[in-house]
Amino acid sequence: MTRAQLIRNALLIVAALVLVNLIGQRLKFRWDLTADQRYSLSPATIALLKDLPEAVTITAWFTGKMPPDLAIARQDFKDLLVEYAARSNGNVVFEFIDPNSADSLALKAQGAGIKPLLATTRAQDRIENLQVYMGCTVHMGERSTVIPAIQQGSALEWAVSSAIREVSALDKPLVGIVQMHGEAGMGELNQLVQNLNVMYSVQPTAIYDSVPINDNFAALVFVGPRDSIPPMQLDRLHDFLAKGKGVVIAYDPVRSDLGSSPVAQVVRTNLEPWLERHGLRVEPAILVDQKCNQVQVMQQVGSLSMPVAINFPYFPVIDGFAQHPVTEGVDVVTFQFCAPIVPAVRDSSLNFTPFLFTSGQSGTLPSPHVIDIRKQWGPADFATGPYAVGAEVDGAFGSGPERGHLILFTNGGFCVSGNSERPVQLPPGNLDIVVNAVDRVSGQNALAGLRGKEITYRPIGQLGDGTRASLKWMNLLLPVLLAVASGIARRAWRRAQRKRRMAPDHVR
Repeated sequence: MTRAQLIRNALLIVAALVLVNLIGQRLKFRWDLTADQRYSLSPATIALLKDLPEAVTITAWFTGKMPPDLAIARQDFKDLLVEYAARSNGNVVFEFIDPNSADSLALKAQGAGIKPLLATTRAQDRIENLQVYMGCTVHMGERSTVIPAIQQGSALEWAVSSAIREVSALDKPLVGIVQMHGEAGMGELNQLVQNLNVMYSVQPTAIYDSVPINDNFAALVFVGPRDSIPPMQLDRLHDFLAKGKGVVIAYDPVRSDLGSSPVAQVVRTNLEPWLERHGLRVEPAILVDQKCNQVQVMQQVGSLSMPVAINFPYFPVIDGFAQHPVTEGVDVVTFQFCAPIVPAVRDSSLNFTPFLFTSGQSGTLPSPHVIDIRKQWGPADFATGPYAVGAEVDGAFGSGPERGHLILFTNGGFCVSGNSERPVQLPPGNLDIVVNAVDRVSGQNALAGLRGKEITYRPIGQLGDGTRASLKWMNLLLPVLLAVASGIARRAWRRAQRKRRMAPDHVR
């Protein structure tokens, strides 16, 4: 190829790149290859933006100069807001303000609910602590809300869309947290209530024997009832379902006080017969799962007592989900003592749908059961799974056409965040699945699936012994076979080269 041809080809390549760049500026196209589609707005968000009654203003309070790992979160958030603005036809406008640029701006950010975060960076061989701002406020008219902290790896679309939904919703559906039967108090459910407040007005309530449940409630939630519910109150609950309303129940059929007794046992109340009449039978068995959480136990090592983490099969880690609105966007849920649910539907107008399952390596134990932390668990203990631990019954509970929804979880403590003295930070999936359940029974599915859109739980798949042995031998033999094949191929190539060089017409 001549010099002139090289220059011509180079100029053609440059011209083609410039042309592609110009076309790209006019016709924007992106291909989101992430598993959770984190850089693409979901249909639920697009529908929310199209129905905005007026413009939304998002003020992002971000420090201008931040460590590189935090600067990535700032850029991701900015890219997301650009997408919101483009998809909303101008109904979403945003601005970025650096509170560190002036004391007055820092005070304004703090007054809006954006608190500085402590970040560590290295500069000139020194580690420095910086105060950085990473939050935003969302305004529509006189209504406003705040996202106090935006971090890399969080579900940004859920945070922004829920904030927009919060300021744009004029009338929120009413959800009642039922009390008076030993349920967890509102203070113990603060994380759940905070998540529900985005879409609902939440208030504690009670059920009375002879007074119908207020029709203003779209759904009722029972979390951990410990006492029997009077039969007349259960009748009121049935009437509530017959009106096409929704009920979510998370309760503990298996109970154990590990602090005072090593015994776990199934406790029966009058709730179980009522659930069975409505299509949900709770089996009197204790579930154990090989895929489980760990607990800390004290072990004596010489003269010292040291905490040691051990697997605790009574606390299953659940990632078996059916395709169902309640499980949309949920990665994993953790339970503590639970029992299996089986169908008991006798009425053809009711549909039983399990959606939450233990793993295939799970089993059941009879009640009562003495917990022995030194027990050596084997495959025979986990040979009968999976089991349903979350299920829905929906349909006409009364003679009318209204379709109600009843959702049951056989663990009451998985969404309880403790009290002010002993707070517990709950896994996001535990909260997401309860809020999804409330969305389902109340018909508010506008943002379903966005809460856990970003995939954070990526467990290593369990391999069988045969697969593991095959992979081991492949790793051992494949490099050797490739080296031998490469040597044979190179030898054949050199023989062919030598044969061509020995031909009479090789040199001209």
